[in-house]
Amino acid sequence: MDAVPVLTAAHWVYAAFVVLIFVFLAMKRDTSVIAIIGLFLIGWITLGTPIGGLQTIFNGMVRAGVVLLDVVFIISVVVALAKGLEKIGALQLMVQPFKKLMRGPRVAFWVVGVVMLLFALFIWPSPATALIGSVLFPAARAAGLPAISAAQAMNLFGHGIGLSGDFVIQAAPKLTAEAAGVPVADIVAASIPLDIAAAVVALTVAWFFVVRKDIKNNTEAETEYLKFKEQADAKIEYCKTAKAASWIVPLVFLAAVVLFIVLEIRGGDATAVLGGISLILLAVFCLVDCKGDFSEGMERITEHVREGFQFGMKVFSPVFLVAGFYLVGVPDHATAILGDKGAPLILDIIKNLSTIIPMNKVMVGFMHTILAGLTGLDGSGFNDLPLMGALAQSWSAALGLKTQYLAALGQISMIWIGGGTIIPWALLPVSAITGVPAMELARKNFWPTILGVTAATIVAIILM
Repeated sequence: MDAVPVLTAAHWVYAAFVVLIFVFLAMKRDTSVIAIIGLFLIGWITLGTPIGGLQTIFNGMVRAGVVLLDVVFIISVVVALAKGLEKIGALQLMVQPFKKLMRGPRVAFWVVGVVMLLFALFIWPSPATALIGSVLFPAARAAGLPAISAAQAMNLFGHGIGLSGDFVIQAAPKLTAEAAGVPVADIVAASIPLDIAAAVVALTVAWFFVVRKDIKNNTEAETEYLKFKEQADAKIEYCKTAKAASWIVPLVFLAAVVLFIVLEIRGGDATAVLGGISLILLAVFCLVDCKGDFSEGMERITEHVREGFQFGMKVFSPVFLVAGFYLVGVPDHATAILGDKGAPLILDIIKNLSTIIPMNKVMVGFMHTILAGLTGLDGSGFNDLPLMGALAQSWSAALGLKTQYLAALGQISMIWIGGGTIIPWALLPVSAITGVPAMELARKNFWPTILGVTAATIVAIILM
């Protein structure tokens, strides 16, 4: 391992505010002010002046905006399509077949979750979110499932269970395995019992202590996203365009999924295809519905795109602050925010922590989970998998442990925490498509995720 870096005041401030943000999340409090103060102090310390601190607040937000821009765009475009389909009545027709499948809100939760898991395994969660959000989410709402519960299902099944194991595409296991010096197949095999443990505990806690309570109380987050239940219950005579669109849109999206699988189009590339498809469908149906009035059709397209982006920015803007704070300590992003004086604070802290761990497998197991969670704070869940693989190899060699289980533990912990269940800016795709605040969704997912990852850690300690 490289030489251990010396921790400065900026490192300690960063670590303290990371802990504060998690404490505030656990206490169900907003974290924006904490992020602002943290950015200001780190900027002041690093750049040497309070002016530098003020600049850091703004630059952190800008950097977060740059990083999240593609997510903002795809969600805005999908919402624009939904608005257009709602206008002609097609969205309500699309809901009806799925409403029959979802016999009540409790069934709806599991249907949304399982379908999200299947899609996430083959095309990854981000494009899967757009598909589930445009078809199954409205049906779940029509069945009486609260928006926050539908969002939880999409997060826990897709970004938690599906992405953390990544059993089909295997991008995550490949990154982990290369750094850990073990075959990819060993990481995949080791991930199975750990992911099962995390999934069972997380879903059990979420279902019995969060979701059922929200369904019983009909808990609703503050959402502006389409009143599906009221629309689905109303007796409406639909036009030919609506009837055609209600079939064409799901079939086109289904064909896109098949295309993604056959041509191995994944992640951001698949998301881009969905964005293009959504805009083309929006344009076609707006023009057709306007019955030859080209001018009116063009105006309606622009109107719905504007509505989509207004919605997207409203949902995303509160998260830019907190995301900017975390990014100020992440490699590459730190220099973009602070210039040449920016430092990879999070990696420096991890390297120091790794040198003071008592050398036994229980402490190494739990510390590895904690470090993986910290490296997942950038919200990707993937960027630092090689680091966790390398740490797993080092500790396993020193203690005679089974490297594949420790490496798999780091992968699962990093992705469950940073890949889209409790890091607010990683929640943005699901948050935006369902209309629930990312911070509220993070609070709902917090304990199920933490307890699930803890269960995976215990299983890993036993097996390694």
